[in-house]
Amino acid sequence: MSGLTEIEDVIHFDRLVVQTDLRAIAQILTWFEAFQKAPVSQAVWLQGQIALVEAFTNAVRHAHELLPRQTPITLEAGICVDRLEIRVWDQGAPFNLAQLIDRVEQDYPEPLEHEAHWGAALFKKLQDQHRWNIEYHCLNEGRNCLRLVKFC
Repeated sequence: MSGLTEIEDVIHFDRLVVQTDLRAIAQILTWFEAFQKAPVSQAVWLQGQIALVEAFTNAVRHAHELLPRQTPITLEAGICVDRLEIRVWDQGAPFNLAQLIDRVEQDYPEPLEHEAHWGAALFKKLQDQHRWNIEYHCLNEGRNCLRLVKFC
């Protein structure tokens, strides 16, 4: 998987590396404010912000659950001519996110009544109701990449 810097139509790109620590959320929110500009609408930016925080939280709580706090989580975001793209890189054990998203409605019809899988329910809504493309790639180099793309 190539990095966002290698894509030709990037208007604005930035990368943030944080430790496995939920206290980094304030820093992440501040960092992501730079992506609140055209051609990204306010609604898409807010959806991206929520998805970014959920993705980071999942990386901390699940992917890096057994890893030291110093384990880095890399966040990338880019505004391209026709889309907002967000990538969250973790080093946890690979899993099948697509399968989890596909079965979340069946297994958890009322996700707010459960403590688990809110992220999968959120990603399912972003896919189905707001047309976000959501992919999770498990790479041979021991890293995984959650890729969230919304075409403008």
